[in-house]
Amino acid sequence: MRLLRIVVVLVVLLGGGGLVADRWTHHRAEEEAARRVEERQGVEHAAVDIQGFPFLTQAVSGRMERVDVRLDGYRARTEQGRVRVARVDAALRGVRFDDDYERARVDKASGSARIAYRDLVKSLGDEEISVASGVSAKIASLKDGGEGRIAVGIEGSVLGHALPGTFTVLCTVSVKDGDRFVLHADSLPDLGIPLPGKAGRGLDIEQKADDLPEGVRLDSVRAASDGMRLRFSGKDLDLREAAR
Repeated sequence: MRLLRIVVVLVVLLGGGGLVADRWTHHRAEEEAARRVEERQGVEHAAVDIQGFPFLTQAVSGRMERVDVRLDGYRARTEQGRVRVARVDAALRGVRFDDDYERARVDKASGSARIAYRDLVKSLGDEEISVASGVSAKIASLKDGGEGRIAVGIEGSVLGHALPGTFTVLCTVSVKDGDRFVLHADSLPDLGIPLPGKAGRGLDIEQKADDLPEGVRLDSVRAASDGMRLRFSGKDLDLREAAR
């Protein structure tokens, strides 16, 4: 943010201008940061809220007490490709800038993300899942199943012949290894044929978040009425600005 740096230096050299200068520069910095995030990260909308007062002393020192960031329409990388994250809210504490504002070091970070069920279905694609010998399934839909579970609608086929209708499997959701979430089938669907007990493992859905910044981990995941909600946290982060 070279423009921001120039503005800050000019304001300081000209005597500050008091509260008006501080608030104007503060607002300009937030707008510039949000624009840059949208441009470099390819999100549909970004908002940046720089906490703390006065702003100018923080800008000159290169350290912000807290920066809150909201991203709408962020496309996260997974093992299967990309999934649209409807909204990300992150609180960054102790943000220090280096390399002319091209790099940020963060003491602590925490936040949440929401993935709409329709977007999660799209990210899974039309890949067929082998449930048992001669039996396969495709994910057709996801929705809130109540009691913290996700209702997974599947289309099944036996020996290449599609079964009529959609079958529902209730899945619990959990975090694994701090970088992936798992939907575990609690029961087997009634396909009209006997299935071995281990067939349930074939219906499990697992996705790894490939572009989490180093030091950030997923803490929890839960099913909600408007999608799957995740919480994350991290500390001692080294964030470099890079185009996606």
